[in-house]
This record gives sequence, C-alpha cells and structure tokens, in this order.
Amino acid sequence: MKNLLQTRQLPWQEGLRTWHYYVPPYANFERRVPVVIFLHGAGGSGPWADGETGWSLLAQRQGFAVVLPDGSPIHPNKPAKFLTNPLIWNDGSGAWGERQRSLDDIDFLSALLDELPRQLPIDPQRVFLTGFSNGAGMTFRFAASAADRLTAIAPVAGIWWTPLEQPRCPIPTFFLCGDVDPLIPYAGGRVRNPWGLIIDKPSVPETVEAWARAIGWTGTAVEVLTSAEHVRWQRYPTSSGVEMQFALIEGLGHHWPGGKGQLSHKIAGLASHRLHATDAIWQFFHQQAHRVV
Repeated sequence: MKNLLQTRQLPWQEGLRTWHYYVPPYANFERRVPVVIFLHGAGGSGPWADGETGWSLLAQRQGFAVVLPDGSPIHPNKPAKFLTNPLIWNDGSGAWGERQRSLDDIDFLSALLDELPRQLPIDPQRVFLTGFSNGAGMTFRFAASAADRLTAIAPVAGIWWTPLEQPRCPIPTFFLCGDVDPLIPYAGGRVRNPWGLIIDKPSVPETVEAWARAIGWTGTAVEVLTSAEHVRWQRYPTSSGVEMQFALIEGLGHHWPGGKGQLSHKIAGLASHRLHATDAIWQFFHQQAHRVV
C-alpha cells in the first residue's frame, strides 16, 4: 500500500514535535478542506495508526485532510519503541507517573492547531479530533479544554480521566468501544497494561454518562436502529441540539473497529469488522461539517 503521509516538525519547548499529514492535491489556500486530527494510542505513532485505521486512504477518497501527530516518548533522550520507550499522551490518567504528568499536550495540540492553517490549506472552522486508547483519553481531555476550537470529536476505546475539567461549550461527540476489551473493560476494574502498569479504570458507562451530561444531556438515552449487526448504538440528545452518540461493538477487544487488528490478540483480545470506525466516524464528522459551512 502506498504511503500517502508526509512529515513535518513543530518547534516545541526545547525540541521538536513530529506530525504527519495528508492533504488532497486539489486543496489550496483559496479552497480549504476539513481536517481530521488523529491521536494514536500508547506505544503507537502517527504512521502506524494510519496503517491500522486507513484514515489517509479515506481522506484521499473523500477529499479531506488528515493530521497524525506523534506523542512523546517516556525516555525523551532515547528512540521510541513500543515496549521499552512508548510514545504517550498526557490524558490526565497519571498512570505513567511524573513523566506523563509533565507533558503539556494541551498546549502542544493548541500550538499545532494554530500552525496548521498557516502550513496547510485546512479550514479552521471544520476541525475534527479522534483518537484511540490513550489517544482517546487525550481527545476527551483536549476537547474539555478547547471545545470551542473543534467541530466534533470521536474517542475510541478510551476513558475520560478528567471530569473536573468541564468543556467550555457543548461539542458533538461519537464514542465507540468494544464490549470485551481487556484494557478498557466495560464494567471497569483493575487492569495490567502491556507495560506492566496496574491501573484502576472506571466503567465505560461512567465515561459515557459523565461526558454526555457535561455537554448538556439530562434525559434518557435513545436507541438508534442501524444496519450494523451486533452493535448497540445510542444517542444522548441535548436541548442545544448537540448530542453524543455511543456505539458498543459486540465481541470487540482493544482494537480499532474495522481496522487491521495489528495489536497482539494475547494483549488486546479479538478484533472485529462489525463496524468500520473510520467510515462511521467520518460520516458523523461530515454531518457536523455541513452544519458549520
């Protein structure tokens, strides 16, 4: 498969932060396009995540830009490696100790959002954020801090770790999880991650309801009828018209839904193609993009 991504670096604090991107060839500064920003999971990278999820291929077909920044390594002076020096985000969990807590990823992503319209022909009024696992937690956290800079978000297989950091304004949200995820267990509980860290995780419904209430939901969840079998889909409407959608995928472990399933099944459980998250998320984002045109 042809690699569609290009790579740039952003001066940041005392070093450089790397980000990868694809922009349709016809886009220009007079014809700006929407952008999807994707945050990889712990141990991943932008290019690895793109190969797993297919975001740049979909961007090529549908005519939007995609940006995949890299997180920061646990040991900043050593090369990044999945098991011994993973790239991570400061999602607010504190699970990785002082190094994670010292990462100012909210400011980094804010600086990246400032820079993108200067370097790429993207529309700053149509900016979408999604992420997986640790990247999903970072998606929640950044949206809570900077909801006014985003059009919609779509965390996948992650936790909102910082419910005291309430979003400044309601933001359309699509949240996806698997019901047999050993690393983000639906019922919550104590988990040992691939790096040997023991983490007490809240249940998925706690994150769903906490975030839905944070963006204005006060009523009852509404079941959505879809053609996707073995997927429970719910809407959490609000009085403002901004809503949260939640899809729970039966039989899915800790993998990108509909992705290549490259994570070890011993660690992450089973992959599933019952829902193709990249397509479903873009459909959700596309609907929100038309609301702001």
